[in-house]
Amino acid sequence: VRIAVEAGLEQGWMRFIGEDGAFVGMTGFGASAPAEVLYEKFGITADAVIEAAKTRL
Repeated sequence: VRIAVEAGLEQGWMRFIGEDGAFVGMTGFGASAPAEVLYEKFGITADAVIEAAKTRL
């Protein structure tokens, strides 16, 4: 199971995670706020990574 976790954009990660992989990160550009706020808004959380792994196992 390959999961990329990035506080930036998904662009470029597909070549590493493949079609069956998961990406947990931002889906747009230009948001500005404290990191904790952005992580929650974009779902960049430990729970999201766990759920992505469970889904693919």
